Amino acid sequence: MTLTLSDCLGILFLLMIVQIIGTHLQVRQYRKSVRKLHKLGNLGVGSNRRRLGGGSVVIIACKSDGTITGGEEMKGFTIFSGFKEIPNIVGKNIYDLKAQYSALPEKEQRNFKAYLQALEALEIRLNSEAEKSAEKSDA
Repeated sequence: MTLTLSDCLGILFLLMIVQIIGTHLQVRQYRKSVRKLHKLGNLGVGSNRRRLGGGSVVIIACKSDGTITGGEEMKGFTIFSGFKEIPNIVGKNIYDLKAQYSALPEKEQRNFKAYLQALEALEIRLNSEAEKSAEKSDA
């Protein structure tokens, strides 16, 4: 059986449609997780893309004092890899956890790149909120 040019284009078009549907499903899962975790506090989001294999997206929520109230991670590269709760993270402090991950050897830190990005985003957010409240109290 030989494939004609129109057959190849039809297959390519079908694969593009499947890719669009998969992307749409992942965006819906991401939005659902963000809405759920935003109810728990400030959000930090980090991602880690890899050349080979799947990457990961991490969403961490914390209170204004830096105490983590929830976290979810999506690993992999298929539409079937949804967000899953991060075990043993609730109740920890973002500053302590960031120091713990930063102290790891560089090779191991790569596995926690998404976590570090999410924690840094939270740290920046909490610091900017603290500066704003300090400015309001000075005024």
